Amino acid sequence: MAFNIIAETTKRLDYKKIHASIFSSDLDFELVPMPGLGINNGDAIGICIPMNNATESTWEQLKPVLKVLRSKFGCDVYDLYGGQKLGLFNINSFKENLLQ
Repeated sequence: MAFNIIAETTKRLDYKKIHASIFSSDLDFELVPMPGLGINNGDAIGICIPMNNATESTWEQLKPVLKVLRSKFGCDVYDLYGGQKLGLFNINSFKENLLQ
């Protein structure tokens, strides 16, 4: 089982820039490019966190990645477990779902 997130946009994403901005070989989750699968045929990125990696350490790795995807690349980020769009007001409930 895994905890899944999608970051999507209506435009094309530069996956090389995203990779340079957020990738690290020691991440406890996977980033999956999803060209054409975002809003209105825009691009998306899937984030898959294996349940055995759903820890506080993974959360600390994930927070800046989500922030960069939202602020620098204009993605809307959705928690597929809870079906909610992530923002300032519900980020703590998202964290609680991840760490259950």
